Amino acid sequence: MKKIIFVLATLALSLTACADHQLIQYSELPVQAQAFVQKYFNTADITYIEREYDGLHFEYNVYLKNAIEIEFNHQGNFKSIDCRVSPIPEGIVPEVITHYVALHFPDSIIVEYAIEARRLKVELGNGVEIIFDLEGNFLGIDD
Repeated sequence: MKKIIFVLATLALSLTACADHQLIQYSELPVQAQAFVQKYFNTADITYIEREYDGLHFEYNVYLKNAIEIEFNHQGNFKSIDCRVSPIPEGIVPEVITHYVALHFPDSIIVEYAIEARRLKVELGNGVEIIFDLEGNFLGIDD
């Protein structure tokens, strides 16, 4: 009897784990996420889209052919972008932050940008991570 319960529990856990990540179609993205992708990227460049369950909500990751990854929350609001080695398209990162980077790191580009709970974070092409408050005021450099 214990073996049967163990097998059933293992099966249930493995099925739940498989359901945590699903590939979805572009049309299944929340409308706000679709609008973001259409505004800044060519939808033909999408490699795949993944819906991930974080225990409370679904989150969405859009992967593009040029290795760019964009993350959206359950409502389709932008959370982060990782462009690896290419600059983030103009208009995604707040102007106050792009101005700060241009002024203090003129030879570098922003390759990652994330909106976190209480701060904004950018990573430059040279690996430097800069932290800002939600209004775009410089807080420090993350080591």
